[in-house]
Amino acid sequence: MPASKVKMKPIHAEIDPQLQRVEVLRQQLIAEQARAQEFLARLKGEEYQASRTALPRKATQDWEKDMSLKLKEYRQQAKRLEKASRAGGKAPPNMDIGIPELKAEEREIKDLEARVSGLEGRVRGFEGLPPDKELALVEVEKMRKELEALARRRDAMFEGLIDGDN
Repeated sequence: MPASKVKMKPIHAEIDPQLQRVEVLRQQLIAEQARAQEFLARLKGEEYQASRTALPRKATQDWEKDMSLKLKEYRQQAKRLEKASRAGGKAPPNMDIGIPELKAEEREIKDLEARVSGLEGRVRGFEGLPPDKELALVEVEKMRKELEALARRRDAMFEGLIDGDN
């Protein structure tokens, strides 16, 4: 894996704002759900009973249906946000994650980065080789012969320099 694709940031710098945002959204949905329930309860109360008869029955039923659907939608959104906040890390829904946990996770990430860097270095030695093992061995042998020829040439040139000095 290339080093450019493995760059990782400290986990708390990336996840903490996301978890805070999810928590704020979850709290807003819970508050909105409570207001909707309170409003629905008031509408079902005595003060609106007289006006309900004044409205056509179908309009009232449609409005109640819309309000019930909206309440159901808010509950589903709150559940999704709660699941997302739990899935985002090891933190419970109240987002109590401490600095020691963040430091431990950051250490783990740094260890993984070091390991990946070492593995990438090992893999770089195989760049340019064909994917087939047999073809790769042929290529290695060809390169080995080329290296030996270059070494002999170097040695001959060096000996020529030494003989030329004497």
